[in-house]
Amino acid sequence: MIRQFPFRPVAGDSKLTDQPGPTAAHQRGARLATPWMAVIAGALLHLPVAHAENFTPPGLEGFTQHSERDADGDGDGVNETHIMQYMNTNGDSLFSMTTRDRLWAWSLDTRDSDIGTDNYVIRDSDCDGSFDEVYALDQEYHVPDCLK
Repeated sequence: MIRQFPFRPVAGDSKLTDQPGPTAAHQRGARLATPWMAVIAGALLHLPVAHAENFTPPGLEGFTQHSERDADGDGDGVNETHIMQYMNTNGDSLFSMTTRDRLWAWSLDTRDSDIGTDNYVIRDSDCDGSFDEVYALDQEYHVPDCLK
C-alpha cells in the first residue's frame, strides 16, 4: 500500500502551491522500499544482546522505593527473584532484581523517551558483580545460570 503525502497544494497558500504531489517514481520507490523497511525494522527489534566489560548501574538519586515483590525469574514456577521498583517524580521507573542475595539486573524505563539509551535492562551474566549484558525492555532475559 502506498501512503499519500500528507500535504496537498491549497489555493491561496503560497508555501504549498508549488509543492508537487507524489510522482510515479515516488510511488515505485515506496513500493520497493516498504518491504525492506519492514525487514530492517524487524531485525532491529530482535538485536542480539550487547556484551561489554561493564555497564554502569543507574543511580537512585531522585528515586524512592515504590513497591517490592517476589517473581519467577527463570520460568520454573518458583518465585525466587526479589524485585524492587523505584519511581521518581517524572514517572521514570527503576527495577532491581535479586536472587539468593545477589543483585543480578537493573531495569530503567523512562516515561518521556522510547530510545534504548534511556530504556534498558542490564544483567550480570556470570555473578562476578559486573553488569556485562544489556537488553531492550522488550527482550527476554532470565536469572543467570550461576544463580540457579
